[in-house]
Amino acid sequence: MDLEVCPVDNQNRGHRVVAESTWLAPRTRRLDAVHHVGGRIPVWTGAPVAVTVHDLQPLDHPEHFSVAKRAYLTRALPRSIRRADVVVTVSDSVARQVVDRFGVPGGRVVVVSPGVAPPAAISGSTRPPGSPTILYPAVTHPHKRHVLLVEAFHLLADRHPTVRLVLTGGAGRAEADVRQAIELGPHADRIERAGRIPTEAMVERLASSSVVAFPSAYEGFGIPVVEAMAAGVPVLVAAGTPAAELVGSASVMSAGADPSRWADGLERLLDDDDHRLERVEEGLVGAMDYTWEASAAALEQ
Repeated sequence: MDLEVCPVDNQNRGHRVVAESTWLAPRTRRLDAVHHVGGRIPVWTGAPVAVTVHDLQPLDHPEHFSVAKRAYLTRALPRSIRRADVVVTVSDSVARQVVDRFGVPGGRVVVVSPGVAPPAAISGSTRPPGSPTILYPAVTHPHKRHVLLVEAFHLLADRHPTVRLVLTGGAGRAEADVRQAIELGPHADRIERAGRIPTEAMVERLASSSVVAFPSAYEGFGIPVVEAMAAGVPVLVAAGTPAAELVGSASVMSAGADPSRWADGLERLLDDDDHRLERVEEGLVGAMDYTWEASAAALEQ
């Protein structure tokens, strides 16, 4: 297999989009196939093409995007899905949406779930040392529902004198609301805003966490959930998203936004050793299905 690297910063979405339409376009004429993993196909391409669709959020919740992104994505995403020879989705849920919404034949849609790298080691204990810590790794976008978790944490902290909440991830469109929810509550001093952190630091954060909370109301898959499962950390997930399909029913909260129920669910994972151990073992087994080797094999088929 020949490899040619595009001289562009692929972490910058704008640069990548431009490169796909300029640098890449003429080179596709000599290729057997092209796979675009960012959910968009350039206007000009000279080879059979596959596109990976991570979710349909620009269409389902356009209010979560800036005016410029909304104008672009609400056109580019449907056009790319209809044009692709193969549509790759990250979950069965997204696959069903693509088929139902765009009339794409099921034979053109392939589910290839992401994989996660296995942790270097898993502690023999289901309780990391130190104060019990709840981790939520997510950008503060509205659908991530940080405010729900913060309100639940304040309730939980009333009866748990040492529990802490750690929020990692950058600032999103709900950042001001999240800050207000933290500051107005009685336990702001036990909430840490770690911001964006490198992968190595994230692995350490995960290993030191007692629970990963994932109250997001909209997901295409739910990588942080699988990463927690693989690391032996119990999770609590909102119902109604593909992330909830990754875990057993005992790890799923109702889709509603009731902070008291979330506080109760988190408290049970912290205090009930049998329940916690069952969720850890269930997660370790479930995470075995999500490896990069399995992803590559599914894509190759």
